[in-house]
Amino acid sequence: MKVSELIEILQKHDPDREVILQKDPEGNGYSPLCKANTGAYVPETTWMGERYLEELTSYLKDIGYTEEDVAPPSHQKALFLIPIN
Repeated sequence: MKVSELIEILQKHDPDREVILQKDPEGNGYSPLCKANTGAYVPETTWMGERYLEELTSYLKDIGYTEEDVAPPSHQKALFLIPIN
């Protein structure tokens, strides 16, 4: 993804959302940015946390998500940046 593409994505989202980077499977290395999407983030420490749904829609229920997948009230709205690998 080019910087110009990332700028377009970022301009479509609330500037107060937290930006969260998805780790690679091994916990190291580098990978190009593939996409970005929104969700809820709950930090467990200052350096990591868990991702949740912001809300449970009928579509999400239909594909298997439950109330357990919805963020607790303490969540932060976030934009997740997802690498190719």
